[in-house]
Amino acid sequence: MTDLGQLTNALGAALAQTALSAKLPFFDGRFRRFAKAVLGTEYSDLTRVQLSKELDGILGALINQPAGIDVTEGFTRLDALNRIGNQMFALDAERYGNYVNINAPVTYPHIWTSSWFDWVQYDGSIMQPLVRNAGEAMGVSAELNLNAPPKQGRFATSIPFDNLHWSEQQLAGKDQPLVAKAFTGLNAPTWPNSFPAIDKAKAAVGAQLYEKHCSGCHLPALTPDIVQGKAPDAEFWKNFGTIRWRGRDGQEKQTTESALNVRIIKQSHIGTDPAQGNVLRNRSADTAGRELARVGQSSPGLGLDIDVCQRKADNTLDTTHISDHAMQLYAPALGAVVQLGIDEWLRSTGTVRAQIEGDRPNCLAAGFGYKARPLNGVWATAPFLHNGSVPTIYDLLSPVAERPKVFLLGEPSFDPVRVGIVTRTVAPKGRTYDSKGYFILDTSRSANRNTGHEFSNDKHEGVIGPALSPEERNAIIEFLKSI
Repeated sequence: MTDLGQLTNALGAALAQTALSAKLPFFDGRFRRFAKAVLGTEYSDLTRVQLSKELDGILGALINQPAGIDVTEGFTRLDALNRIGNQMFALDAERYGNYVNINAPVTYPHIWTSSWFDWVQYDGSIMQPLVRNAGEAMGVSAELNLNAPPKQGRFATSIPFDNLHWSEQQLAGKDQPLVAKAFTGLNAPTWPNSFPAIDKAKAAVGAQLYEKHCSGCHLPALTPDIVQGKAPDAEFWKNFGTIRWRGRDGQEKQTTESALNVRIIKQSHIGTDPAQGNVLRNRSADTAGRELARVGQSSPGLGLDIDVCQRKADNTLDTTHISDHAMQLYAPALGAVVQLGIDEWLRSTGTVRAQIEGDRPNCLAAGFGYKARPLNGVWATAPFLHNGSVPTIYDLLSPVAERPKVFLLGEPSFDPVRVGIVTRTVAPKGRTYDSKGYFILDTSRSANRNTGHEFSNDKHEGVIGPALSPEERNAIIEFLKSI
C-alpha cells in the first residue's frame, strides 16, 4: 500500500521545516529536538549550529538534483526500473543528463516461487537472482563508489551481498524443484477460511477453462498438489530446463540447475500498456569520459569494462563486452555496473563466486514483451496487469470496454467475489488524489492504460481469446482461488 512519491514529499517537507526552525529565534524548538536526537551526548550550542549548516547543505544538494515525474505512481505502484537508472547513472554518478522522468509505474510484484524463474521483472529482463537483488539495492541508494581507481575500490558498494544471498536462499528453498518435484521455499498464500468458501463445482469447470484459455501462456496450473510434491508426473514439470548461453569464446555453456521457463509474450500480441517494456528498449546512459573546458583535460568515464550476456532477437544468449559509451544501452549498462559491484565485493572479501552467484549467467534482455508467470496465488495480488490498471480478476477477464476507466488506489478493502480491490470509481476532474487522499488512477493516460490481455470476439491487438460469459469468468475465478 506504499505511495513512495508522497512519502518522499513528506520527508522533504519535514526536513525543510526543521531547517527553517533553526533560523527562528524563540521558535526553534523543532530543530532543537532534532539536534538532540541526532547529536545525543555530543549536543552543545556549537555542535547544534554545525548541524544546522550540514542540514542546509543536504537540502541544497537535494534541491539541485533532478526529480521530474511525468506519470504519478500513487499507492501500490513504483517506476522501479527508471528509479534504479536515475540513482545509478544520474545521482550517484552526478551526471544529471542521464536522468529520465518517472514515466512507467508498475505494481509491486509477488515474489513466491520467482527464485526459480529463468527470467524475472515484468518485462523478463534479468536472469541472475543476485544481479536483480543487488540492482534493486543500488536503486534505493546503497552507497556506490564511482571515483576510486579501477580494481582499487571502484564500484565498491555498501550492499551486504551475503545477506542478499541468504534472503534469496530462504525464498528459493533448500531443494531444486525439478529434483524434489516440489517447491520448498516461499509459496503462494492459500484462500483464507474467513473468505467465502470456494465453489468446488465451479472451480472444476474453471480448471477446464484455464487449461483451454490460460495455460498456453501461464503454463499448466501450479496447484497445491504440485507445490507440495504430490504430483511428480504433472505436465508442469516439463517446463523446467537448464539455461544455455555462449561465452565470448563462442563455446556453449550450461547451468547445472534447471529453471522454470516462463513465457515472454510479445507486446504486439498481449497489447498491454507498453511504457514499462520500453524503458530498457529505449533508454540509454552516458557513461563515457568527457573533455573539460581546460585544455588537455578530461573527466574519466564510469569505467565499464566487463562481459555480460544479452538475449538476441533469435532468442539465443550471447556474451558481449560492455565498455563506456556516450549512449550505452541501459540494460547492458545496468548489468555491467551491478556485476562490477558484485565482483569488487568478491575480490575484497575473498568470497568464492559460485557460493553466492550459483552458475546462472548475468544475462539481460530488453523489449521482448511481458512475462506470463504461473498464476498460483494471483487472487492475492490486485490490482492487475503490470501497471495495476485493472482492479479485479473479473474485470481482467472482461472486454476492455467493460473495465473501470477511473478508480481509486489506496483503499485496502478486498472484494472476494470479483476478486481484487473494492472498486471505487470517481471522476478525475484533473486531480491526482481525491479529498480523502486516495490515488486516482486514470487509465486514459499513457503508462496507465488498461488495454490488452482481452477476451473478446473482436479482432485487434491485445485480444488473446474469445469473449467469456459471466458464468465462465466466475468459474475461472473460482479455480484461481484454489491455486
